[in-house]
Amino acid sequence: MELFNAEEYFRNIATTNKLCVDEGFHFCTCSGLENLEEAIDQFRKVSNFFIFDDTTEGQEFRGAGGGYYHKRLFTVSLMRRYRLDDMADRAEQLAICRKLFKQIVSKLLRDKEQTEKLTYLKTDNILYREYDRAMFSGCTGLFFIVECSEPENLCYNKEEWLM
Repeated sequence: MELFNAEEYFRNIATTNKLCVDEGFHFCTCSGLENLEEAIDQFRKVSNFFIFDDTTEGQEFRGAGGGYYHKRLFTVSLMRRYRLDDMADRAEQLAICRKLFKQIVSKLLRDKEQTEKLTYLKTDNILYREYDRAMFSGCTGLFFIVECSEPENLCYNKEEWLM
């Protein structure tokens, strides 16, 4: 079974969501939230980001039915630039990120019902957190985390070993 390609899925969302396109969100990837500065450096050219973290935290675990699963956590950040020291503008930009987040969640819910590839996506509890003012000067937004736990074949194969 092929694992869910989260980067491709979220890239597609970024390029097909009307709000995302109309507001000029630029899709990019980063390797860990600590490396968001790479995207922020592009703020001279781009004001709005849809950032997919291409690293994941995972876990192999045994499910209630006895089978093993591969759990992966995917993080997506939605960020917008605002005028420094203008809290009204900051609130307006954050409201756009919140609206986009809700649209993304509604698509996740719909796609899970209609697409076999998303069967193992956990949509009953999607964590999100808004960035505070100190996180990135002149930027606001939020990040959210989506979990996917897919069946994993962990049967021992002696052909994979030299002994």
